[in-house]
Formats: sequence, structure tokens, C-alpha cells
Amino acid sequence: MATVEGFEDFLDLIRNDLEIFRYPVLDLVERYGASYKEHALCILGKLEKFAGSQGETLAATLSFYARYVRQVAEDRLRLQGASKAGAISWDRRFKLDYLYALTLSTALNRSRYELFLDYRRTLEEHFQRRGALLEIGAGNCLDARFASSHGPVRAYEKNELSRVWQSILGLDERVDLRIEDYRFDEPDTYDFVTMIELLEHLENPAECLENTVRVLKDGGLAYLTFAIRMPQIDHLFNFTSVQECRNMLTEAGFALVREQCLIDTYLPFEESERWRLADDPRQAVIYCCLARKQRWEGPGSLLDGFNESLE
Repeated sequence: MATVEGFEDFLDLIRNDLEIFRYPVLDLVERYGASYKEHALCILGKLEKFAGSQGETLAATLSFYARYVRQVAEDRLRLQGASKAGAISWDRRFKLDYLYALTLSTALNRSRYELFLDYRRTLEEHFQRRGALLEIGAGNCLDARFASSHGPVRAYEKNELSRVWQSILGLDERVDLRIEDYRFDEPDTYDFVTMIELLEHLENPAECLENTVRVLKDGGLAYLTFAIRMPQIDHLFNFTSVQECRNMLTEAGFALVREQCLIDTYLPFEESERWRLADDPRQAVIYCCLARKQRWEGPGSLLDGFNESLE
């Protein structure tokens, strides 16, 4: 029998040592209402199945996540100003805890839930044709599940426990999940590339963006996120500003289509304050953008433009 069958069960679960989650959860209910409740219950139900497959409980994952949140806050203070934190050991325990944290953050963290929504809205608005979609960093496969309703998805992930999520979500026939590094060896292949919470885990995100341009078709789209001012033990690159991200995108060969900033805080703020907070050097931010591979029109168009400028 499921631990959480209704939203009140969820609220009853986050008491005592888990009280730190009550404010963000109630804030999300106030902001997003029934849609948040539905998403949260679905995510928690799938997480309980995943935890059970590993001999653990939903309550245990919540207790872990409470410790994780406190540790992340300490690490950000300790690593403030560092360009990167350094490599970590991806043993099985770390891989399991990473998926717990990734999943619970979607249900318990405002900026991460807003990212969950932003990706879905972006696909609905900008990727209605059934083209080929590549996801690098599939994690718990929740995003791949949604993307698969828009077209065939090929997903790459280094964490073999993602296969358990693939099965729990019923994606064995819908998502081609490969447990390996993506080699960027398919030029001009994909209509859409997704990289969520990936770039900060790379030592050279600029190179990854250049490679992403190469595997996209002309005019192809990429949904990308950047963790700004979020030094953590598993972040190998620390983005310092929105402008740094924009510059990196332009230099790689992308043109921005839309952008959004998600503010990593439990404190209340007005919607009109998002971009001001995004520029605050004290504030952690998730920068989300949709970027288009710039079309190469060939030397003829360049010559035409040059001749026009002379007339």
C-alpha cells in the first residue's frame, strides 16, 4: 500500500525533522494549486516504487533529502568563490542518492519545480512537430517521459539506476535509453536537444555546447539550463552570471529564442523581481533557455549582403 495516497498524507509526512519542507510545499500549493498537488503526488508515488526496488522507503528518502539540503547549504558557503569544487566518486550509493535528491527537489524546491514546468511549456510551444529529440543526462527519466509524447527520444545517462526509472515509468518502448557517454558523433541529426542540470557537472561546458550545435540540424533547438552561483561538490564548473551563459551560447553558435531565470530561494519575491535577483551576485539562480542553431546560408548569402551594403 502506498504511503502517500492523498495530499494530506504528504503534509502529514513532512513533520518534525522534515518541517523544513512545509513552507516550500505550501508556497507551491499557493502558487500552482491543483496542478502542483497532482504532480507532487505522481512524483512521490513513482519515487516510492523506486526506493522500494532498492529496499528503502519513501520516509528514508525524505530524511536523506533533509540532510542533503543542509549539506548543500554548508557546501555553498564553504566553496563560495571557487571556480569548481572538484571531482567526486560516482559509487552506487552516490548514484542512488543523486536520483533521490533530483526527484525530491522537483516536488519540494520551488525553482526546481518551476524548471519542471518550464521545460514542459517550452516543448508544448516550440516543439509540436514529431522530430528526433536527444536528451543528455536522463536522470529519473521524468523529462524524457514527457518529451516522448512529442516524438522519438534517445537519451544518454551514466547512472545505470536510471533504467529502473525507465521501467517504473513504462518507457521501455518509448525512450531509447543508453547507459553511456554521448560522443556527439551524429552531425546534423536532431531537431531538439535537451540538457537539464548537466552543464555545471562538466569541466568544459563550452566545448559541450559547441558539440551540441554540431549534432543539431540547421535551425534545430536546444533546451539548456545553467546553475549560476551554485558551488557544490558535484559541480565542476561554477557559472557566475547570466551574461556569462549568454556569451557561451553565442560563441558556440546558438541564437537565443527565449530565456527564464528561476531563483533558488525559499524566501518570497515578486515576479517582477526575477531578473533583478538574477543579477544579484549573492543569489543562486537556474538560468533556463531555448536556443536555436544558427543557420549557415553559405558564402553566396554573405556576398549578397556585402553587395547590398555597398549600394
